[in-house]
Amino acid sequence: GFQAPDALPLVAAPWPALLLAARAPGVAATPPAPSARRVLICAEAACGRLAASLETTLAGEGRAVSLLPFETVPPGRVLRGADLVLLAAGTEDVAASLAFATRLADSARGVAASFAMVGAGDAARGAALAGLGRVLANELPELAPRRITIAPGLPAAAAARRLAAELRGTAPEVLVAADGRRTPRLLQGLPAPAAGGRRRLAIGQPGQVGSLAWATMPPLPDPGPGEVRIAIAAAGLNFRDLMWAQGLLPEDALMDGFAGPTLGMECAGVVAAAGPGVALRPGQRVLGFAPAAFATEALTRAEALAPMPPGLSFEAAATVPVAFLTAAYALETLARIRPGERVLVHGGAGGLGLAALQVARAAGARVAASAGTAEKRAFLRMAGAELVLDSRDAGFADALRAAWPEGVDVLLNSLAGEAMERGLSLLAPFGRFVELGKRDFVENRRAALRPLRRNVSYFAVDADALPRAKPEVAAALLADIAARLAEGALLPLPHAAFAAEDAEAAFRTLQASTHIGKLVIRPPAEAPEAAAPWRPDPDGTYVVTGGVQGFGLECAKWLAANGARHLALVSRRGPATPGAQAALRTLAALGAKARIDACDAADGDALGALLARLRREGPPIRGVAHAAAAFADGAAATMDRARFAAVLAPKLLAAEALDRLTAEDPLHLFLLFSSATTAIGNPGQANYVAANAALEAIARRRHEQGRPALAVGWGPIADAGVLARDAATAETLSRRAGTEAMAAQDALGALPALIAAGVPVVNLARIGWAGLSGALPILAEPAFAAMRATASGGEDGADLRAALRALPPAEARTRILRLAREEVARILRLPAEAVGADAPVAGLGLDSLGGLELRMALERRIGVQVPLAAVTEDLTLARLSARIAAVVLDADETAAVAELMSAHEPVAAEREAAE
Repeated sequence: GFQAPDALPLVAAPWPALLLAARAPGVAATPPAPSARRVLICAEAACGRLAASLETTLAGEGRAVSLLPFETVPPGRVLRGADLVLLAAGTEDVAASLAFATRLADSARGVAASFAMVGAGDAARGAALAGLGRVLANELPELAPRRITIAPGLPAAAAARRLAAELRGTAPEVLVAADGRRTPRLLQGLPAPAAGGRRRLAIGQPGQVGSLAWATMPPLPDPGPGEVRIAIAAAGLNFRDLMWAQGLLPEDALMDGFAGPTLGMECAGVVAAAGPGVALRPGQRVLGFAPAAFATEALTRAEALAPMPPGLSFEAAATVPVAFLTAAYALETLARIRPGERVLVHGGAGGLGLAALQVARAAGARVAASAGTAEKRAFLRMAGAELVLDSRDAGFADALRAAWPEGVDVLLNSLAGEAMERGLSLLAPFGRFVELGKRDFVENRRAALRPLRRNVSYFAVDADALPRAKPEVAAALLADIAARLAEGALLPLPHAAFAAEDAEAAFRTLQASTHIGKLVIRPPAEAPEAAAPWRPDPDGTYVVTGGVQGFGLECAKWLAANGARHLALVSRRGPATPGAQAALRTLAALGAKARIDACDAADGDALGALLARLRREGPPIRGVAHAAAAFADGAAATMDRARFAAVLAPKLLAAEALDRLTAEDPLHLFLLFSSATTAIGNPGQANYVAANAALEAIARRRHEQGRPALAVGWGPIADAGVLARDAATAETLSRRAGTEAMAAQDALGALPALIAAGVPVVNLARIGWAGLSGALPILAEPAFAAMRATASGGEDGADLRAALRALPPAEARTRILRLAREEVARILRLPAEAVGADAPVAGLGLDSLGGLELRMALERRIGVQVPLAAVTEDLTLARLSARIAAVVLDADETAAVAELMSAHEPVAAEREAAE
């Protein structure tokens, strides 16, 4: 009775395996608990099918749903206490749709329980609705309108199911597409260009994993006697690398190791050069140890390498050296494991644990293994562990004794503190305890020796030191491991491979201990030679709408100064525009032949005729710069259809016409002038923000189609356009928002870099985020988390503490909670809204090392000692924030001291994260 059966290869399984999957018939999903609130759906005619499907979906969830007519704003008594959903497409009259949405929002203010603005139709029209919603989020903060955009092409039934799920959520703004959901994030800086040449992973700021970056490395010397230079294809990530990156290992702890105090110690790649006396030859594929292995190349010793077995990928080979050499050295060389002996492996689901499991079973031993999650324990059972224990349960020793009363003959330990001592007590007479962790050594911890009295041997193993101190032993072990891999007696470890740009994600994954097996990082590939900076084509025509005056004319002048020789300036009044002749003379002096044409670019027929004339009378059209704009500012409540239309026509309608009518032209520039106010929903400019949001959507659509497109959200321009004509407005904007106006040519001078970045939308503005954040409610949304961190990062601890103490206590605690949530989200690479205030942070994946990073980050930002000694099972951000508030606000000195004492009480059974 099962449907659609399939057999899927399990690439991460410890042996060849298939997952048999099928869909069970007649299985219905359990609907969520019904809500008592009514749902009112107000939909445009073009959204009729979506509205009907949404009504059916919500009714199936137990909701009471009513459909309201569009274009008639219902009275407040109808909206009271209801969840209001607006479905708008804007295909017929986008200005009318936005005007109605504004009136509906004003009516729902203080009445409706919630308001969701859903754009369903053309991407640009949906973006315009979302842009309006940003302004309303600032002007009507008590309404807190949510902005949801349904991507074009999503079937109505699927869109309704996805929309119903979004309505149950809390994301302020989201795009629902066939391939997933996207939420906006505003980040500082341009994407890093593809790195070329020799690169090495480095920590920018000691102790901060977020500062990991691929830095240029100096050329390596030619290999000397016994040395090999290898081109690295993949490198394995180890717990030692994470601790070094976090500043948790003193340098002297690594000095005796083969890799020393560097990032990366194992890799796989190709021999690039070999020194005298080396049997390996250039071009040979190898695996092994190398200092600073997170790099494009490394210089190492020949005895630290072994030829790669045939059929092994570089990523799989990079999982081998540390894990298998350590397992083989610990179990076979030191512990001399024998058939039938009982072995306990802590951290069994990690790379070393799974390698030890294979080595022990190959020797005929019986294996018990521990892991911290049910999923990992299930994997260990599948991999052949006879007994599986919970490493996070302090009673693991009792559980093992219950199954194996005699204890174990060999224990591979990676736990620290009291958990390590419990492991010692499990050893049978003549047992062997092999310590693989570093924490107790770094802390110089004392341990009771009584368990060793029964002829128990204690070994401390650091595989990094073996190739340096005992190179012949390391070479023999590596060669033997490679031979066993070639024979199939051992199998490479399950692994997850990360691209170079995701190196931080790999470190965060290891920190959260959410993986099974090994993590592997690929170094940057050799980048092609950097392209020359973008320049205009002297043999092409550039069309500049709004190009006769203001910032548009400045753009035309920039094009001419940089090599454009044919310019077509378009405006509604054309040559009759004041200053038109002066503009022509200026451009001629810059070497450009310019013409001015009168045309309403929003009129598709008129624009099409003009473009056809330009093609007949001049060189091919190579670029478009759409700088036309109009303004009709005012509060959203005053915006009617006419005021929306006045701004949308020269912006959106003209951009759509340019997009459509230049589809066959050989463009290498399609530049749209947006505004930095679009992202933040500037109050008083609902029509302008909506129009610019639509332009940005057009740029994104063209970018996805592989066509040239760049929408630039310009900040204030000092010497051209509106602010040049209105000094009072410029001064008010600077005072209110902390913005600094730019000179037009300075701003335009950034265009080559913006174009080279290869992104469809970018903002270029000088904004004082610290001053702006208190003025705009929207800046509290997750989209601006990075900007808030930038703003608070600019404050020193004393300033932030003073600001917190100046706030009402409730607001100060809320701000502290927000800071903590942002830091946890950054560490765990989660959306900030996914980090609940009352959810235990351990359940989110924050371990003891993550707790240390959280503490250090908060101490840097706030400038006080943060009362966080350990991540316990019941620690929540709400509790942590209350502790910090007690210290920062100094509201009750006794309470603050008590919180600190409570936080720093010793916690039993702290364990080193071993997976």
